[in-house]
Amino acid sequence: MSKYRIIITLLISFLIPKNLTLHDFDNPSATHILDVEITNNLLIVSGMLGGIEFYDISDREVLNHLSTLQISGGGGGGSKPNCIITSGNYAYITTNQGLGIINISNPSNPQYLGIVSGTNGFILENLDIYNNVLAVSAHEDGVLFFDISDPENPDYFYTFQTSNAWAVKLEESQVDIYEFIIYVADAAYLTIGVYTSGGSFNILENIYLESAVKDIVTDNDLLYVAIGTNGVNVYQTTNYDEYVCTQVDPCFLDNYNTSVLANRIEPFESKLAVSDWDDIEILEYSSEELGLIGYKNTTRRTMALATKENYIYSGEWASVQIFEYGEIDGPDIDLDVYELNFPFVENGESYVLPLNVENNGSETLEIYDAYTTNDEFIPSILNDILPGEHQEILVEYYADNNNASGSYRILTNDQDQNEVFCETNGNINGANVGEEAPNFNLEVIGNGLGTFNLSEQIGSVVVIAFFAPN
Repeated sequence: MSKYRIIITLLISFLIPKNLTLHDFDNPSATHILDVEITNNLLIVSGMLGGIEFYDISDREVLNHLSTLQISGGGGGGSKPNCIITSGNYAYITTNQGLGIINISNPSNPQYLGIVSGTNGFILENLDIYNNVLAVSAHEDGVLFFDISDPENPDYFYTFQTSNAWAVKLEESQVDIYEFIIYVADAAYLTIGVYTSGGSFNILENIYLESAVKDIVTDNDLLYVAIGTNGVNVYQTTNYDEYVCTQVDPCFLDNYNTSVLANRIEPFESKLAVSDWDDIEILEYSSEELGLIGYKNTTRRTMALATKENYIYSGEWASVQIFEYGEIDGPDIDLDVYELNFPFVENGESYVLPLNVENNGSETLEIYDAYTTNDEFIPSILNDILPGEHQEILVEYYADNNNASGSYRILTNDQDQNEVFCETNGNINGANVGEEAPNFNLEVIGNGLGTFNLSEQIGSVVVIAFFAPN
């Protein structure tokens, strides 16, 4: 087989417009970004490592960085920020050391006020505010409720019991007997409760969704629920045709199964933005169907997002990007993947992986150059691509040593992304798919005694999980 074999496959398909235009990006000090929040013209980005970032977005298309806030816990160690919500001049943030408070009246110099007494020891997640009530998801400890009439001194007053609360949404009630409605992402259930005008909490409904509930939002009498690998459900919360639908007994309308993992969702202009791990997807409920009307592969681990008008602010593992939803004026390049990781290949042999290059704009995508930075990876020829079409490129890896890495780079006339690249990795130093695993012995420290010997597990499926407990 010739090393310089060329394979061309031109595929024409009728794809929906992926009408998200990239305007700006930043790689801040904060990494392991987990949440983003917008209040007025202030964008706040919560990074588990590296601090909390503050941006002025009065110009919607520009990330004007104002400050980075480092927070520390009451015990003197670093707190790891997680999710964040704002109310007036204050931000409340969940951390590994409890519920934190930040004075954001001057976002160029935000002031960390410390951890709320009694919240250390909880595993805290997403949170929401209704008037002067703050609700904080605390996993197996349920949802914690605080009175924040005095914003610097939240007063705990109730725990709403659940099995495993990941997220909470508080909604104004449409009936007088309830003060507000409570929606909880409770493991694989959507738990619906109320706070009555008499001051009591009640659970009224548990809807089983077969997949872990990640986030909940409401918009225009619609209730959206992100359910991880099963995408997004949409419900009606007012009467619908002949059906009686209410906030506490919503009617299921449709599901859209996103491409990977629907994690966080945010409404805008009667549409829904979804952070779906490898991309942002834009959904719209229309004609009795929840459908995809736009998306952009962000090239990074998209953890959360926030919206302002028709702009989407994407919080990724180590970066922040601004996208605008709207018509694309010109060509628009997108790749279906931005990393090609080849399985183990014996020296002297080769392996092929596909890569789709798409044009989702309104004009022809002109290819100025397309090449790899490592000649162990040989791509097929990429031609100009008409609007709405895509071309499959076959990248062939010829193994002649270990730890081959590089990238496939494409230069085009795309106005907002004139250069894109896809990483290429082959026979890396470490574990490769198809490579024989090295034997090891480890002491059993839970659920048994003795040692674990990998060679004794031949013929069995072995899953090794690595994680940082703190």
